[in-house]
Amino acid sequence: MNVLFEDYAKAHPTHSPVRTQYLEIKHQNPDAILFFRMGDFYEMFDDDAEIVARELEIALTRRDFGRGEKSPMAGIPHHAADGYIARLVSKGYRVAICEQTSDPALSKGLVDREVVRVVTPGTIIDPAMLAAKRNNFLAAVITGREAVGIAYLDITTGEFAVTQFSTPEPELALQQEIGRVSPAEVLVEAHYSRLGNRKKRWLATVMSEKPVTKLGSNGNANAEIPELEEEEEEDDFAPLARLLAGIAGHVTPYDARYFTEDDARHRLLTQFDIASLEGFGCAQLPLAIRAAGAVLAYVQDTQKGLLQHLTSLETYFTNNFMTLDPYTRRNLELFETGRSGSVKGSLLWVLDRTRSPMGGRLMRRWIGQPLLDVGILRQRQETIAELINSPILQARLAETLKKAGDVERLINRVRQRIATPRDLVALASGLRAATEVHACFAEEGEANVPSLARHMQQLSNNEDIITLIEHAIVDEPPISISEGGIIRQGFSSELDQLKNASQNGRQWISDLEQRERKRTGISTLKVGYNKASGYFIEVTNSNLNRVPTEYIRRQTLTNSERYITPDLKEYETLVLNAQERINKMENEFFVQLRSDIATHASERILQTAHALAEIDVYLSLAEVASRNNYCRPQLNDEDTTHIVAGRHPVVEQAQSDIPFVPNDTNLANHEAQIVIITGPNMAGKSTYLRQVALITLMAQIGSYVPAEAATIGIVDRIFTRIGAQDDLATGQSTFMVEMVETANILHHATPRSLIILDEIGRGTSTYDGLAIARAVVEYLHNNKRSGARTLFATHYHELVEVAKLLPRIRCMNVAVTEDAGKVVFLRKIIPGGADRSYGVHVAQLAGIPRPVIHRAQEILEELESKGDARMRRKAMRDMTMPAAWQMTLFAAEPHPLIEELKTLAIDELTPIEAISKLYELQQKARRDS
Repeated sequence: MNVLFEDYAKAHPTHSPVRTQYLEIKHQNPDAILFFRMGDFYEMFDDDAEIVARELEIALTRRDFGRGEKSPMAGIPHHAADGYIARLVSKGYRVAICEQTSDPALSKGLVDREVVRVVTPGTIIDPAMLAAKRNNFLAAVITGREAVGIAYLDITTGEFAVTQFSTPEPELALQQEIGRVSPAEVLVEAHYSRLGNRKKRWLATVMSEKPVTKLGSNGNANAEIPELEEEEEEDDFAPLARLLAGIAGHVTPYDARYFTEDDARHRLLTQFDIASLEGFGCAQLPLAIRAAGAVLAYVQDTQKGLLQHLTSLETYFTNNFMTLDPYTRRNLELFETGRSGSVKGSLLWVLDRTRSPMGGRLMRRWIGQPLLDVGILRQRQETIAELINSPILQARLAETLKKAGDVERLINRVRQRIATPRDLVALASGLRAATEVHACFAEEGEANVPSLARHMQQLSNNEDIITLIEHAIVDEPPISISEGGIIRQGFSSELDQLKNASQNGRQWISDLEQRERKRTGISTLKVGYNKASGYFIEVTNSNLNRVPTEYIRRQTLTNSERYITPDLKEYETLVLNAQERINKMENEFFVQLRSDIATHASERILQTAHALAEIDVYLSLAEVASRNNYCRPQLNDEDTTHIVAGRHPVVEQAQSDIPFVPNDTNLANHEAQIVIITGPNMAGKSTYLRQVALITLMAQIGSYVPAEAATIGIVDRIFTRIGAQDDLATGQSTFMVEMVETANILHHATPRSLIILDEIGRGTSTYDGLAIARAVVEYLHNNKRSGARTLFATHYHELVEVAKLLPRIRCMNVAVTEDAGKVVFLRKIIPGGADRSYGVHVAQLAGIPRPVIHRAQEILEELESKGDARMRRKAMRDMTMPAAWQMTLFAAEPHPLIEELKTLAIDELTPIEAISKLYELQQKARRDS
């Protein structure tokens, strides 16, 4: 008990010991829900109990601590805790796990308890709470005047990376990179926060002498905690938190002292046991160091002892990769669809055929981080080509990699000393799969697959570890070390002797009942066991006269007596002592085995895991390319994009029962820099725009692409302005969002960029929209700094005229035809501009009521008959309403039919007369109209 609570206990002597213990531990973790272990349950009290009951929909009860203390309580069985913790963490809560650290059976008085870990979104380690094919990153960010530092860590895989980059727009650059990393939790520097203020107020109240009034916050039942007042000054981390909202999973303010350069640098040097950070390439990157130090400090705070596996740090630079802003990631649906948020329908859904979780994580990383280095991309292409040309090798690798499992996370659990016996068995199975992968390559011959041979060399020989695990651990071990039955027969002669002695003793005791029944003639005699008495012989009262003299009375019951014998006591001692020693020895053997693997083999096993992941990704891309008839794109550093018969990779697979119509693309900064595409909605303009962007991105991860042929000049970034949506949270209308995204493109595009624009200007009036659209086209054409390859889809047919004025603009349209008055989409991009939008036809296809369609056609014909815009506006004002629509009960001039209808005596009409009258009125109405 610390000094604070010693004083508190003196001030409040009515507290029971367990209540005082709870309050002390809660005080140390005020911003987390405390899972307080009590026997077989985790129990939550006070505000925590109310939160848990509400969020998890479990019963809220009350606990009596004695001495008149009662508190709201919610309880969860300890064996089912993982699922509940996962749900709380997914909602943004922190959960502190408080375990019993002393044996209740041996403790005299209060059981010792301690928080062993704090689970937050970015520090989850339980496999059941993790997505297998997705990294769970904890990140930290810090911004300078014109610089950004970022660090991120996945403690389940050991991936730890930092970067720092200078930019005149640090906030935008930060959003882009955090969007790529997609961390589960981001730490931001906080000098002052309501959280800190709340802690201070709670401590002040706890130490006061206020009388008991009602349940207060943070588990203090003896004082009323005042509500926090609105702060006049905003928390210093709030602007950064708002900036990251919607990009990062959860934003966590963290004490600024852990972001200081001195503290962070010292922490990194200590972690890696080095004298300088020069070897990691970040010695001269102060913001990166500060972010990395904060990440380490946070993990040390929340996951005690789990950083010992962290032995390396990667420094990377964002200018080595294609930049993809959050708009582009969303618009191209790289990882999930915009409508449902599902992976199905995304580019990842098409490309990811990986067999292992680590391969799936690497595939996601490649898609999110396209490369700019043509040399590396050609190496990737060559590896895929070798697999495509070796179908038998493909098939064998596919079967073998299914057995690889997640070697990367398993070996990191070993390094963290938290691996279970089942983890080690799974690790051996994964390493055995790696050996089989190596054998597949050996049989194929290195000369036939030279690029793949490089990866084969990374598959270290781990036969010693496989043999060790298989020799030591049984095939199907229990989940926990404490359950026993882990070590295989033959691993230790001493352990085997103990097990045999224990087994023999159990067998002797098992046979005792039959022997004694036969010897004494007591047919109801039983041999039993309980923890309090140990083994005993039980005889009913009616047979007490037959009890042998050597029986020693142990316990008297209502209807029977329990006895022991010297031999039974001896065997009991043998069995129980042997079992205790067996459990202890098995535990020691397992811990030593796990430690030996972590110390002597973890690096080469991790190298094997990374090689398996890469082979898995290459195999997936080769399989997709073969199955879907993709081609190998030619890559260069020029400013051209030429695609022959390109196809949309996702639409083609999602609508596989409908033949996809391919289209060509020709873009070149010096010739056809901008292509304006016109045509009706639903004709396929947006699909075409996206397919060009996705083919370019696929080429720059090294993949084959859906086309007959393609030559791609490397692009530094892809910009997309597709779709429209309000941003109500910030008060931005559809048009405002559209203009913000367009402004971002115009400010940051370079001659090496690819720009995809869909319906710029449609969110405002026709003339304003047309003016903006034309100005954007002219700017992209005439401004050398932003003269990027551009595809521009529009309904403004007037823009086609711009091509006659500007030399590097070409016009294309989506071919359509009419059949019996209905529009037919041909999905083919052809030269020239469209002369009609076919909007009314599309409305008809969408199911707009027929009267509305007919009226729209009438209005359209009348407007199209007018010459200029001024005449069209006058036509709209002068246009007469249809007679049928003018007939109203409130018209200025009464209509004869209405007057006749008003005077009609409906109650006096027979059914036949009513039908006849209705027919007569209908005929009059038709003549009038």
